[in-house]
Amino acid sequence: MVFRTMFCAALAAALIPAALVGCTSASSRTPSPDWRPCQENAEFDCATVTVPIDWDSADGATIDIAVVRDKADDPGRKLGTLVSLPGGPGGSGVDDILKGGKFSPELQARFDIISLDPRGVKRSHPLRCDAGLVGHRPNMVPGLGGRIDEVRSYARDLAASCREHTGPLVDHLDAVSVARDVEALRVALGVDQLSLYSRSYGTMAGQAYAELFPRRLRASLLDSVDDHSLDGRGFFASEARAGQDAFEEYTAWCERDETCTLHGTDVHRVYGELFARAGRGELRDLAKPERVLDPMDLSTKVTQRLYNPDWAGLTTDLQALTAQPPASPQPAAAQRSGEPTPTPEAIFCADWKFDITDQDDWTQQWHEQNSNTPTLRAHFAWAAGTLCSGWPTPPQNLPHRPRTEGTPPILVLNGRHDPATPLEWATRVAAQTPDTTLLTYDGWGHGIYSRTPCTTSAADHYLIDLTVPAPSTHCPAA
Repeated sequence: MVFRTMFCAALAAALIPAALVGCTSASSRTPSPDWRPCQENAEFDCATVTVPIDWDSADGATIDIAVVRDKADDPGRKLGTLVSLPGGPGGSGVDDILKGGKFSPELQARFDIISLDPRGVKRSHPLRCDAGLVGHRPNMVPGLGGRIDEVRSYARDLAASCREHTGPLVDHLDAVSVARDVEALRVALGVDQLSLYSRSYGTMAGQAYAELFPRRLRASLLDSVDDHSLDGRGFFASEARAGQDAFEEYTAWCERDETCTLHGTDVHRVYGELFARAGRGELRDLAKPERVLDPMDLSTKVTQRLYNPDWAGLTTDLQALTAQPPASPQPAAAQRSGEPTPTPEAIFCADWKFDITDQDDWTQQWHEQNSNTPTLRAHFAWAAGTLCSGWPTPPQNLPHRPRTEGTPPILVLNGRHDPATPLEWATRVAAQTPDTTLLTYDGWGHGIYSRTPCTTSAADHYLIDLTVPAPSTHCPAA
């Protein structure tokens, strides 16, 4: 495989964006994907694309990226290729397509829809770390005795185990590398331009592709977008506010709707009591009763119920946890088991930087979390960022303001009450990225494309006709 083509493109994008098209002329030397019916679902085609582990060492070791294709249902009206980048980190784009995809019949008719498992995920050389360490993280709550030096020691041990079980790819999992993998896919497909749909964490690679290969974009739709201009403190604060906002929307529903089985109950107090019990090690995971549910696990479980949102399911969870008898004391933290387990969550450390100087600084940032989300105490991003603060390998894709020039008009979709990618992120990305329009869904949940006919129609018109909605367009809540 010849990778010099993509390096030339990246260099041109960084130095002289207008030179990009002329730079990538050797696509004929990149083998086309060997499409074959997918073993898991023969309705779709599967293949792999070979890419270097380190894009700065094109002649070094390689990995295979798993890709899937849903061919256009109406070839006579086909507009081109739509590449879908999944969220996560850890989402499988191959699984998304094999399970039926997320796109409208009109998009399925007009595009070859292609997705992938990003590097480090599932079929694409998964990031694997020691199962014993993954299953027993240290105390992440300074207010409950957590120590930042213990977190840093754990992060070093975990990273070493990831390197042992994954190899050198552990240092090359960032969104820029994924964007370059997408460019390798484009070259392999032999198409001049891609339409790109990216969702949640996938928007990190979507934005990176726009920076590196603007002339290769026909369209780019960023659904529930990450704001990569934030420093660690800003990331923590905005995530905490998003979690609190989404929880307040849930409690407001429960107060006004008698079908909520906690109707008439102080739901904030219910959560506070559960958080205290989790801090004492008294709760068990509802899905895995053999596991103790610690405070950060509780925050994660609750926040994830707000993704759809599934308010009734969250109510059931809170009631079930409240009814649990106290669990037995948590066993001591496990040592290495020697057995690997997929750990795509650690990919997060390749793209974000969190500076925590010492115990006092960590405690101060914890108090800031509490003030931004007084009910939840902390967003689940707190644990991920704290872990990354001690990760021994610096992030390869440092946070920065968008650096785009020469892209087509870009469309951003975001919900008003998103617990994971807050509307303030989308507003800032749209303001900082030239020729970008934000469409706001005035409802709840994470992931906007298929929320309502309004959101789907606006996105489809953009991807098909390249028509962006008017500035400040809103779709009403369902």
